[in-house]
Amino acid sequence: MTVTQPAGNPWTPPPLASGGPARWIGANLAVALLYYLMAVVVSRFFASYGLFPAPIWLPTSVAAIAGMIGGTRMLPGIFLGSFAANHILFAAAMHISIIISLTNAVGPVVAATLLRRLRPGRGLFTSFAGVVAFIACMTGLSPAISALGGAVALTIGKPVDPTAFYQILVTWWLTDSGGTLYLTPALILWLRLEREPAVTAASPGPNRREAIAWAIIAAVTLAVFLTPPLQRPDIRTALPFLLTVPLSWIALRMSLRSAYTLVSLTALIACVGTVAGFGPFQAGAGGINPLQLVGTLVVLLAMNVLTIVALVSERREAEAASQVKSMFLANTSHELRTPLTAIIGYSSMIGGGEDARSRKHAEFARHIGDSGKHLLALINGLLDISRIEAGRFDLHEEPVALRDALDEAMSVVRGQALEKSIALDSGMPGGDMAVLADARALRQILVNLLSNAVKFTPDGGRVDLNAGKLADGRLFIRVHDTGSGIPPDSLERVFAPFERARDGKNDTMEGTGLGLSITRGLVELHGGTITLESELGKGTLATVILPASRIVETLPAKG
Repeated sequence: MTVTQPAGNPWTPPPLASGGPARWIGANLAVALLYYLMAVVVSRFFASYGLFPAPIWLPTSVAAIAGMIGGTRMLPGIFLGSFAANHILFAAAMHISIIISLTNAVGPVVAATLLRRLRPGRGLFTSFAGVVAFIACMTGLSPAISALGGAVALTIGKPVDPTAFYQILVTWWLTDSGGTLYLTPALILWLRLEREPAVTAASPGPNRREAIAWAIIAAVTLAVFLTPPLQRPDIRTALPFLLTVPLSWIALRMSLRSAYTLVSLTALIACVGTVAGFGPFQAGAGGINPLQLVGTLVVLLAMNVLTIVALVSERREAEAASQVKSMFLANTSHELRTPLTAIIGYSSMIGGGEDARSRKHAEFARHIGDSGKHLLALINGLLDISRIEAGRFDLHEEPVALRDALDEAMSVVRGQALEKSIALDSGMPGGDMAVLADARALRQILVNLLSNAVKFTPDGGRVDLNAGKLADGRLFIRVHDTGSGIPPDSLERVFAPFERARDGKNDTMEGTGLGLSITRGLVELHGGTITLESELGKGTLATVILPASRIVETLPAKG
């Protein structure tokens, strides 16, 4: 009969997931042996310096990995390894060894089960939420369960002493938590239980320069923690914390695996050196226990590397998804424009030509044409936005007569304004002026702003367009209307695609909702800014500012 791990475990290696009982028995025996051997090494090292129990219990990393890989199927292996360490190595009584080993096994399995439920779909170390879940489950919950069992086991049959129970609980928790944080993330990455976060566009694997940098940082760590301490306690205590900078560089230039391997190496070197009486954290460093300073350093390095990589990975994936979306919109919009243009053309022929057999046919053709024009405007807007976001909107810059551009934009919206008896006025004090810009983009900026102003201005209102130079030499273009205004909390939101934030009376007005978003994109492509000032019931002022370098005082002569 084949025994398989439940399908939901992303950490079970394929050989175990598809293997029979023999493989799971072998895995449990391997975990028990590895746990016991690591317990021997760690306990004997610290015991040689008079430290018992060990202040950092590295076998918890073995238990954590086993709990992640096999869940409840690895309970026997973790229990056997812990029992051997407690009963044989530490000569603890049978009942005490059993209680401790049970909670040492249950803690990682329960924590790994919860972590599997909390794990983001894209992985533990590729998002901040995943890092928080890992820290909470594997360095918080798992050691807490083990510590509770240890505190209960060591106080059984003794007079009730809450203080002693609390001290055992906290010490045990810190010991197991530190052991997990020291090695578990590095083991997860080396065993490829989690995918490597994509934080750099460089090719996988370090180049020679990065490998040399890794070796130098490791050598510096050895020098810092395996040499006699400096005389200045303030300098020597702060020095190791500067390792956060090169470790962050390694994480972003090479990989999280390389960086956390270095964190684990730094943690072991710091712990060994400090226990042996070397390094900067010796007595005199503010009266703090040297190993507490080592623990603080390790937590800082680990959390810094994990969080910075997760946040950068989140941003890279968001940027990649946005680019894919923009490319999709660009390609799709382009493909849709051709048939829509044909539909509009044929509807015009049917509605206005001799083939229109009745007024009803002409009315239908007009509706088809209007709907097609609206859809084409939407697609053109999406195409412009996608090109801007994807960095594919190429500006064809040339000197453009600003007065001509203003007049042309006014002529486009004049018919719409006449229908609503809206007064239009434009002005450009200071005489003729030219601006270095993409003529089509500049026209679109002006038309979008004027169209919005006319659309949201009630009958009999007024829209003013003017341009000129500011005192610092920059160019300004202002569109002021006497419309309904924009709520203060929506002045920034209206620049988002499909957003409309006028009052409820305007909710039924036609439009794509893309005009201001496109306008801002085009303005920023020219190195400028656009702002809105508005007061409900009194109107809105849109201001475009372009750099002084875009002003051309004289136009080239027309041939």
